[in-house]
Amino acid sequence: MSLALALRLALGNVRAYAVKNLIVGSILAFGTLFVVAGAALLNSLERAMQASVTNAITGELQVYSSEARDPLSVMGDMGMSAADIGEIEDVGRLREVAASVPEVSEVIPMGIGQSTVFGGNDIDIVLGELRSAVNSGDTAKADVLLGRARRIAGDLAPELDNLEELTSDTAKLAEDRATLARVTSDSFPAEFAAEPIPTVDWMDSHLAPLATDGKMIYLRLVGADLKAFTSSFTKFELVSGAVPQRGERGLLIPENYHELWMKNTVARELDQIRDEVRLDGETIGTTGVLFDRVQRNSRQYRRILYQLDPAAADALEPKLRAELGAQEGDMATLLKSFLAVTDANLEARYAFFYKEIAPNIRLYDINVGDMLPLRAFTKSGYLKSLNVRFLGIYRTKGYAGREMMTDANALIDLVSFRDLYGKMTDSQRAELADIKASVGARDVASENIEDALFGGGSSIENTVSTGDGFAAIDALSFGGIDARVSDTYPPEQLDSGLALNAAIRLKDPSRVAAGQAALQSAIDKAGLPLQVVDWRTAAGMIGQLVSVVQVVMVIAVGVMFLVSMVIINNALVMATMERTAEIGTMRAVGAKKSFVVTLFVLETLVVSVAAALVGSGAAALLVSWLGTSGIPAGVDMFSILFGGPFLYPSIGLAEVGLGVGLVSAVSVLATLYPAILAAGVPPIVALQSKE
Repeated sequence: MSLALALRLALGNVRAYAVKNLIVGSILAFGTLFVVAGAALLNSLERAMQASVTNAITGELQVYSSEARDPLSVMGDMGMSAADIGEIEDVGRLREVAASVPEVSEVIPMGIGQSTVFGGNDIDIVLGELRSAVNSGDTAKADVLLGRARRIAGDLAPELDNLEELTSDTAKLAEDRATLARVTSDSFPAEFAAEPIPTVDWMDSHLAPLATDGKMIYLRLVGADLKAFTSSFTKFELVSGAVPQRGERGLLIPENYHELWMKNTVARELDQIRDEVRLDGETIGTTGVLFDRVQRNSRQYRRILYQLDPAAADALEPKLRAELGAQEGDMATLLKSFLAVTDANLEARYAFFYKEIAPNIRLYDINVGDMLPLRAFTKSGYLKSLNVRFLGIYRTKGYAGREMMTDANALIDLVSFRDLYGKMTDSQRAELADIKASVGARDVASENIEDALFGGGSSIENTVSTGDGFAAIDALSFGGIDARVSDTYPPEQLDSGLALNAAIRLKDPSRVAAGQAALQSAIDKAGLPLQVVDWRTAAGMIGQLVSVVQVVMVIAVGVMFLVSMVIINNALVMATMERTAEIGTMRAVGAKKSFVVTLFVLETLVVSVAAALVGSGAAALLVSWLGTSGIPAGVDMFSILFGGPFLYPSIGLAEVGLGVGLVSAVSVLATLYPAILAAGVPPIVALQSKE
């Protein structure tokens, strides 16, 4: 009865003090808006980040050695050194253990490493194409390529003149000048026609070393069963080429990496200059960093000139003159002037470049279909090289192309990765043991090496083996290019053998913690020296950035909420203390302290719940609008956190319940303390305060 009476009085007081309650309610609604909208944004960001990272490369969980010296960083970091994350000796055994865990959907064995590819210089590329043309009998193309090589040789002569003051090796300088003189002489085409292959060989050994060195390209390799990888990770998108099938060797390179490091230098620089002007709002002007870049790029005109066939150059020249306004000069002068772009002509010349020039040059140094000699240091420390075909270009959906950290992993089939990693398999050890037995090799203690080598006083045996022992040893590749490797391998090799880590996909991506605990328990019971980490930990620097962004957002929302709560608390305290006389009157007519406190708490609950519902409705409208329009990532790196260029937040009952409950609880606490104090004032004193 007392509670019902208190409720009726509370509702009456809410109406009686409508103005004050409207002010307090507005503050409460504003605080609820912050809480609900902030919680919705945080939860949406968490979901977007998890979907972005787990569907790109990490999976919900990652497994790697518990004896690893370095933490796992699947998405890479700023360093080029390879982390020591240990080994998973047999992925087949891991599959068996994971299959017993109900939460696990799929296991994708992987490996992470580094390799390099050396791109040829201009003359290397020309001579390579020239050799192919000669071998295929394409004399017309060979003549064109020979003319291009002779043009490059002519341009190298001034560089030798500049070296004259810097070198003391006059004999070598004279030899180099003789090389250039021979290549540029009128009789050289006839010499080439008479003996094409020996002439190309001579140019390889004499002319090619005179050109500048080709660039070395670093690749961060991620080895995997690429067919399973590309079907499991839904953010993978093939741009061109094809994905290697099971049993097929191959390499996939990220689109942005291919654009940045494997594109013609002039074209790449022109792209970046245009991006800075269009996307970043920079201007070229007549001085400054961007102006200097334009001038440097114009001096790279030979990167275009050397690749133009005579026929293409003849067709391009009048078009260039028209574009430049009938400027005088040879082709070199025209190209140099064309590349010196300004703010006024940048867009027109950019369009002209890709319409008229790009189709006539090798736009990319490395193209889909090329066989790439990958070089990497093996587990044992020696340099291993392996020819792997570049089969395709891919992108990760939603990742910004200009940010290398978001998309910099070259994907390679797991078997080729194992070859580059260089750890011997059981079959290779058995093969080596057979070879050692066939040639009579044996292990010798260090103190007996001299006797074993030089006979130890016994007569020296001079036995010639007619077997194939050394040929068999030579067949094993301990370094250099492994010529024995074919483009295919038995597909079943993917189901067992070495891996460095493994991605784990869960049936329910929302149960990461439960899946991690269950899989780790199964691994421990099986006695495998492996550890399980979640996607955030496995992502490395990107995962740390995710945590930092979340902490910043939590702090920002928390600060705004605290400010709102302080204002709410002050308003409620003032509103309660102003009614001290009313409290004294109720106490004078017999109301108990508990009744007075209950009355004030009920009033606050009515106001706070109503205000919280209004604030939640406003937050729902705000989040729904943001969910339709999207929150732009702004910085390229944030595209990985948002799962794309925009974050589209959503709101649910959990966020509304949190806002209503939290604001109501804070409001009650803010009212409870002053109400208890006011109720404790003696009625006579409370009544006197009215005077």
